[in-house]
Parts: sequence; C-alpha cells; structure tokens
Amino acid sequence: MEVDRDTHIGDYAALQSLTEVGLGSFLHALHIPFAGHFLSINQAVLLTFACKKTDSTKTAIKTSLAISNIAALLKSLSPMGKRLTPMLAISAQGFLYSLGFVLGRNILGVSLGIFLLSIWGFVQPLLLAYFIFGEKLFLAIEKLWMDLSNLLSIDQTYGIWILVSVVLIKIVVGILIGIYVWRSKSEFETRYLNKIRNIKVITPNKKKQNPFIGALKDSLSPWVLVSLTLSVSFMWVSEGSTYFELWLYSLRAFALAWLFFWGLRSYPMSWAKQLLYKYPAAKRAIDQVFNFKSRK
Repeated sequence: MEVDRDTHIGDYAALQSLTEVGLGSFLHALHIPFAGHFLSINQAVLLTFACKKTDSTKTAIKTSLAISNIAALLKSLSPMGKRLTPMLAISAQGFLYSLGFVLGRNILGVSLGIFLLSIWGFVQPLLLAYFIFGEKLFLAIEKLWMDLSNLLSIDQTYGIWILVSVVLIKIVVGILIGIYVWRSKSEFETRYLNKIRNIKVITPNKKKQNPFIGALKDSLSPWVLVSLTLSVSFMWVSEGSTYFELWLYSLRAFALAWLFFWGLRSYPMSWAKQLLYKYPAAKRAIDQVFNFKSRK
C-alpha cells in the first residue's frame, strides 16, 4: 500500500467523484428526495473498500481523509447542481468516517465510522435551516405538529419517534452494508466499481447562470418559501409579532438565504484546481476521471 499510496488514494477519489459529479449532480438537479443520503452510503462503501487495503490504523485514517477531501474539491468542477454544500458534506463525512478508526482498523472501527458519517446527512440541513431562519422555524414546526397531533388525537411523541426511526434505519442499513463490504471478496468490489465507472457524466448545454440571478431563484425555492411562511405564521399567531417585526424577520431570512446561495454559486473553481494540482494523489484522481469520461 505504502509504495503506491498516491495511486490508491487517487483511484478511489476519482470513483467517489464520478458518483458525485455524475449521478449526484443529476439527482440533485432533478431534486430527487434523499439523494444525498444514498450518496453518503456510497461514500462509506468506497472508503471501506479503500481502507480495507491499508496496512495500519494511521494509514486508514489518512486514506479516508485524503480520498474525501480530494473528491470534495473535484465536486467543485461539477457541471450541474450546487457545489459548496455537497463539498462540505463529502469532506465532513470523510472526517467523521475516519474517527471510527479510534476503535482500530476493523469491523468495529468501520461500524463506528459509518454511524458518524450517516448522522451528518441529517445534521447539515438542520444547521443550514437554523442559520437562515433561526429557532423560529423549529418552534413553528413544533407548534404545527402539536396542533396536528391534537387534531388527530395521536401521541405527540410519535413525531420524535418517526424522526429517530428514519435516522436509525439509515444508520443500521449503512452499518450492515459496511460490514458486508469489509468481509466481501475482491470480486464484489470489482463488480461494484465497474458499475461506477459506467456512470455517464451528463454535461448540460445551458449557459452558465449569473450567480446573482441564480441565488435569487434559489432564495425563492419552495423549501425556503415554505419555511419562511411557517416561521412568519408562528410569529404572528403564537407570539403576536407586529407587522414591522414580521417584515424585518422576513427581510433578514431572505438576505441570509440569498447571501448563502450566492456564496455557493460564486465559489471560485480556480481555487479548487490550484489545490488539486498541488498533490500527486489529486492529479491521479483528475487523470482517472478524464480517462473514464474519454472512454464513453
């Protein structure tokens, strides 16, 4: 492993990038539900394949971090969809996965890593929602659920159990897949990786949109408008906020949303390219990605 470490890391980073840039961009552009969760499980699978071939815990940690960070930077070259939020997710999930190896380079370490990785897919959107709307959105959702549960005469704790169940299902499925991958033979890995190599990277024909206009459209997306409506309704009905307070809150939330989405679209790809070409493993990943694309 050590004699060819850059090649090893570069190859798996390229495969991770293919799924993110190809399948991931396609799913996100079509707004397929839970696309990010499927992609995070795929990341766990690829990291498990890669770390299984390392010769020590320290090397496994470095491999996980390197593959994820290179794949995150390659995501900045994605032809479709947003770039910065998936980049953050890929990098953070790789870091969390590597923490699992505190239990050693074994099934327990992989299981803990996938447990931590799986949670981030739920944490990141909550942090984003809190950043834009603050606690008002969460208080509004809580109030809406309490009123709905009273209307339907169901236990209010059911909502919490539903959320916990969804998180646990992903964690359990992810861990089971990770254990299977760790114990699997090389033939299974070959078949799995070949399927990834056959993913078509779709490049849109439309012109690149101005970041200002793109951020404005993102700020008017359904999830932003619904979240803002819930928050404002809660402030008006439950807190008795004045029209000025409602207007001020709406303006603040909309401004934060626009600034955030503008930042996503304005992220300079040149920075990512400069970082990528500084490291041999990253250069290897870039070469592999272009090789896969040229074969199709």
